[in-house]
Amino acid sequence: MAVTATAMALAIGAPTALSAPAEAAVAETPAEAGFAHAVEDGSYPYRADILGLTGADLIAGDGNITYTSCSDEYQIKVWARYLETGESRICFTAASTGYLRVNIPRAYRIETYDRDIKASISIDGTTENLTVPRDTSKGFGEADPADPRQAVLLDMRVTGSSTPPPAGGPGDTTVAFATKLTIGAHRSCTGTLINTRWLLTASTCFADDPATSGTVAAGPPKWKTTATIGRPQLNSTGGQVREVVELIPRADRDLVLARLSAPVTGITPLPRATSAPVADQALKVVGYGRTEETWTPQVPHTAAFTTGEVKATEALIDGSPLCKGDAGAPVVRDRNGQMELVAVASRSWQGGCLDSTETRTGASAVRVDDIGPWVTMATGARWGQADENAAASQQLSGDFDGDGKADTAVLHTYPPATGGARHAALWKFTSTAAGTYNPVRGWDNLVAGPGSWDGERSKAVAGDFNGDGRADVAVLYNNGQNTDGTFRTALWTFFSNGTGFDAPVVKWSSGTASWNWDRLEPFAGDFNGDGKADVGVLYDMGTASDGRSVTRLWTFTSSGDGFTAPAVKWTSSFSWAWDRSLPVPGDYNGDGKTDVAVLYNNGQNADGRNQTRLWTLSSNGAGFDAPVEQWYSGTMSWDWTRSKPFAGDYNGDGKADIGILYNNGQHSDGRNQTTLWTSNGDSFDAPVTKWSSGTGSWDWNRTKPVTGDFNGDGKADIHVLYDYGQRPDNTYRAGLWRFTSTGPAFTNPLLIWDSSNIAP
Repeated sequence: MAVTATAMALAIGAPTALSAPAEAAVAETPAEAGFAHAVEDGSYPYRADILGLTGADLIAGDGNITYTSCSDEYQIKVWARYLETGESRICFTAASTGYLRVNIPRAYRIETYDRDIKASISIDGTTENLTVPRDTSKGFGEADPADPRQAVLLDMRVTGSSTPPPAGGPGDTTVAFATKLTIGAHRSCTGTLINTRWLLTASTCFADDPATSGTVAAGPPKWKTTATIGRPQLNSTGGQVREVVELIPRADRDLVLARLSAPVTGITPLPRATSAPVADQALKVVGYGRTEETWTPQVPHTAAFTTGEVKATEALIDGSPLCKGDAGAPVVRDRNGQMELVAVASRSWQGGCLDSTETRTGASAVRVDDIGPWVTMATGARWGQADENAAASQQLSGDFDGDGKADTAVLHTYPPATGGARHAALWKFTSTAAGTYNPVRGWDNLVAGPGSWDGERSKAVAGDFNGDGRADVAVLYNNGQNTDGTFRTALWTFFSNGTGFDAPVVKWSSGTASWNWDRLEPFAGDFNGDGKADVGVLYDMGTASDGRSVTRLWTFTSSGDGFTAPAVKWTSSFSWAWDRSLPVPGDYNGDGKTDVAVLYNNGQNADGRNQTRLWTLSSNGAGFDAPVEQWYSGTMSWDWTRSKPFAGDYNGDGKADIGILYNNGQHSDGRNQTTLWTSNGDSFDAPVTKWSSGTGSWDWNRTKPVTGDFNGDGKADIHVLYDYGQRPDNTYRAGLWRFTSTGPAFTNPLLIWDSSNIAP
């Protein structure tokens, strides 16, 4: 097959026009289902054509090492036998850095000119690493003589050159915000500098397979990612280079925030639009993607587009080619003579792009005009930079992003804002494969509403209340008293959107009934086994006429988008003191319905021993069976006031177990002692010590434990938010410790996050 003129021009490094749009058929209305991803995946353009011409299979690269004729200027020569050209050599032009993977039959020597090369050479599964200094040549193992066409796979990297890169000229400073993202060995995209530390780009750029999913995990990128900002020409000097150290994806669209390793100075970020694009609006896209004739442009190119249909999270655009490498590119519009970011390029037909036979030029771009609160919260101050105090926090756990691993959330109460508005924020510590955490504000009432929220009037629980596979947060909120003396309580939900939480919505209010917030203890679980979490409340009904303490269990059954009115599911028939009860939900019998265990304070024996009992109220779907005593401290002394109970399936047998973090007081040397106990099964074995602080000092009063399967191995682990208190500079320090379950035991606690090591 003859190589095309365009492919040959690319192959031999001929100069080409950058961005003249190809003449194409009249564009049809784009069908997003047919759009291809616009991530530069490194696939070598016209690979099949060049294979037919030379016999060498140019597989992938970063565009900086390209095939050329050996009669022209080149920097790399590979000697080989039996090439289709009849020659015994194949040549490549190379920039001062570059990467190429190529399969060449019976290659046996690499020769370089003013380029240092490192090559990984594979023949029949045997790999050899070769270093070839500039202006030298080196041979490597011959292929099997009995198989003269045996392929040799080479991974070639240019690591240096004696020729310094040219100094960058002034370039187009009006688009200095456009950023070239180099991801791994040969993937690339475009991004937009939106403030000195953050970029906006497409999440597909970092996905394992951009063709099938844009899903990307929060945290550090999987591959080393370099951002080049404001450089007039990529192969020159100038501009600024930063590493991307953190990704915060948006769940509802192809969008991710990327945090840079250090602030960018001297380059003006592009302001984000606050109003949606409209149909037939003139737009421009500034990208580093392929053009009609160029694989890896050295300067950003600008192309004109027109808005088509505008949808809830995206806009369709058309008018010019949008190619591989343009994913994440800024889509800008003019507003009173100033550019603003209205969308981010996502997918396209790729008509008019290098190595594409498509003629349609339509594309999709994700809107950014409606994401202000998310951007503000994600890019704002980190935990510890705004005087967060663990003592003013409620810790929760649940799979808030639906990835199969439990995460941690913290509802934090801040001092009142200027003007008197109460201030609270919901932080999310997303579990990562590496087990590292970097908390992000998922909601802040001063940013996302409502205008005032008092964390001290909030009792929060977590569960998947709408059954979408992501845990949400519910809060029973103290609304004070009516003029007639009745107490007012409301139930709010913060539905998870994957990356954060929607603004809270009232799902129930006590209305004319009196619900005393000070007399309730909420918890969450799927009590009826329908796949949606419900809210349970253990409520203090006071004292009956005969002197008995009365406690009642109510449930708010989830309807998906709300809750039914609270219904009584159990009332104590004997004296049961609410203020002696610590409720712990869990599926203790493994039937798929959440039960309720209660650790109960039975006071002291005459000899001064503290007595504690564990009761369970098993769910029967419609309600709860009468409580059954499962354990009694008996002859040992167990102080209920020193116990923090929680539940999880620690041994992975399908039934929830009880864990208790216990205060063992102080050693004579002043060290605080804390112990972790667990009790297993639906009949509950006697508690067994699983960990003791030993020679260390753990102050139980400073701990806030939660449980969840944080590493996704099918066994519940334990997270403890630890309050280190105030430091000499008057800031607060907090740490997150993990006890990882091994099944029969737990590993020693590991500090997985420390607010004193926050990233700026």
